[in-house]
Amino acid sequence: MKPIDLILVLVVMTIWGGNFIAMRTGALEIPPYYLLGLRLAVASLALVWFVKSPKGMVIPLLSIGFTLCILHFGLALVGLQFIEAGTGALAMQASVPFAALLAWFVFKETFGWRRILGVIIAFIGLTVISGIPQLEGYLDMFLVMIISALCFSIASIQIRRLGTVNFMSVNAWICIFSTPMAFLISWIFESGQWDAFMRAETTTLMGILYMGLMASAVGQGIWYRLLPRYPTNQVVPFTLLVPILGIVFGIIILDETLNWELALGAATTIAGVAVIVLRGPKSVAPETAPAKEQNDSQ
Repeated sequence: MKPIDLILVLVVMTIWGGNFIAMRTGALEIPPYYLLGLRLAVASLALVWFVKSPKGMVIPLLSIGFTLCILHFGLALVGLQFIEAGTGALAMQASVPFAALLAWFVFKETFGWRRILGVIIAFIGLTVISGIPQLEGYLDMFLVMIISALCFSIASIQIRRLGTVNFMSVNAWICIFSTPMAFLISWIFESGQWDAFMRAETTTLMGILYMGLMASAVGQGIWYRLLPRYPTNQVVPFTLLVPILGIVFGIIILDETLNWELALGAATTIAGVAVIVLRGPKSVAPETAPAKEQNDSQ
């Protein structure tokens, strides 16, 4: 890999690791689905320049938007109201073993003993994390994060069924179609949204711009440009840095806690994910086809 491309990959991983900080900060002040609507609105404005005609794909894009944005992103923000950013970043890693299982079930992909081992190790790690002191009283929210990860894996299958498409245009239409859905759900189920937005700290407002511009537009834009240049198994392993950076940023920026239980669970989960991801191009379905879908989880 060229040095400049290596730097760009590391920049993208840093952006996505920091996205969990922005999500956590925003979820503490603004109702989750209103926050999601704001993020998607910003992303839509940034990505609208890449749209191409969605002829013949409107229904699939609406379906993907509901699964990816309303269920995946929405539930993630619900969970991050109560769960620390680093823990949330680790919970999202469940999308990798879920994606492997779904790829085996839906596409009949080979499911050898190494992949089985990776899935088992990853879920053992997540089980360890579920018992950390930080989750006392919030285990249900950790499960919400796991369900969010599952929804992302399902969305990955939906995106994969689209075949060869312009993924920047697809991403733009998903954001555009999902924005009114998020605001509608907020209008029905949430209250005090505008007051919360007006009282929000400057850091929270900056976080909304970060989620919409940096994570969705800049991060994914760079990722989509790099993927065609290199084999999938040369690029995707870098995504293992995202949960690590999420933990580090949580400690530095949000004063989150790293204890031995979380460290053990994190190491085990990431090791299991690594076994799945490092097997080769067909091993991973996250935010990649599969590689292109993986980044959308950020």
